[in-house]
Amino acid sequence: MKRIYFLLVLAALVSCSRNAGNTRPTIDLVRNIISDTDLPEHGMVAYYNAYNSGNSIYIVGSPDACARFRTEFGECDRFDNVDGRRIPDGLPDFAGEVICTIRDFANTPYRLLADSGRSEQLREVMVRNVLSTMNDVCYINRYDKTGTATKPLSKLVVMASPYACEFGRFDLDSLFSALDCDLKVVYPVKVMMDKVLDANKGNVVVGVIPDPETLSSKVHASYLYEQARARGLADSECIVLRSDTTSTEQLLSFLDNYLESGHSRPLNAILIGDKDVDTEVMRQTLKRITSANNEESLSYGRLIAPGCQILDVAETVSAECVRIMRERNLFSHRIAYPRFLEFQTVALADSSFVLCQYDNVNPFL
Repeated sequence: MKRIYFLLVLAALVSCSRNAGNTRPTIDLVRNIISDTDLPEHGMVAYYNAYNSGNSIYIVGSPDACARFRTEFGECDRFDNVDGRRIPDGLPDFAGEVICTIRDFANTPYRLLADSGRSEQLREVMVRNVLSTMNDVCYINRYDKTGTATKPLSKLVVMASPYACEFGRFDLDSLFSALDCDLKVVYPVKVMMDKVLDANKGNVVVGVIPDPETLSSKVHASYLYEQARARGLADSECIVLRSDTTSTEQLLSFLDNYLESGHSRPLNAILIGDKDVDTEVMRQTLKRITSANNEESLSYGRLIAPGCQILDVAETVSAECVRIMRERNLFSHRIAYPRFLEFQTVALADSSFVLCQYDNVNPFL
């Protein structure tokens, strides 16, 4: 039955690829995995157990992004670990979990691939990175391509780079749908934009303070406009700007840039991707400038819509992962602090890459 199902999906994908007005085609890698039952990746995806609570959380992406999410997942305490209420309980939210990072040294910065028109290559990178979380093999180190070690399998994957939402999400969704794989892959841009859209009934105006890597990219706007059109909210808007991270008034710096760039519509949300922006200070400033008792409300307050949210990417993604894991009963329930294992991608001479233990150290010791 599963074979019939994925062949029907493959036929639909091929049909769509012939009609650019409907959707873009998947990359060759995905089409091959779906159609070729002899490929190891086919069986791995088709029969993957996405509900094994003993498996690990994976964070995949650029080294800096992985480090940021690794810190967040190790330290955050925003929920009660027993009943899930949004209240700190003195224990890390991911207590007992093994959190693995795959630092993609071989392919980052992703901006270079995107800006040079190598989108197909970038899409394949994203797919291969997720597939690497689904098998238990890695090389011992970057110099020895014969010695292998084992690593945990994934139960949840966080694609730390904003680029993954535009370059990879469609292909992974197509692959997993065709082979009936239910592994959850979390995309920060999608999580934050969906949160804003779900919180507002009409058109939204979203400001983004991105990480420096994606300042000039359109990955945030691309997803917002895609979802806004699907919801009949064609007048929604996404504005990507920097804020002066050296300023004590980072929110006011962003709003000044917002005005200077010709924008004046009230913002429904501000999404923070830059690790050097102090989200809590910005929230305090937001509360101040929207107070009727503060004269700043006359100049800056008009740029803020009622109920405006300031969302930090690491905080928002970790909260979404808690929600997913509770919903799917994926918590390990081990009594321990979070444990970390680290891996890295290493480029090969033929432009491909392999996965190795990070820093030439056995992470299981």
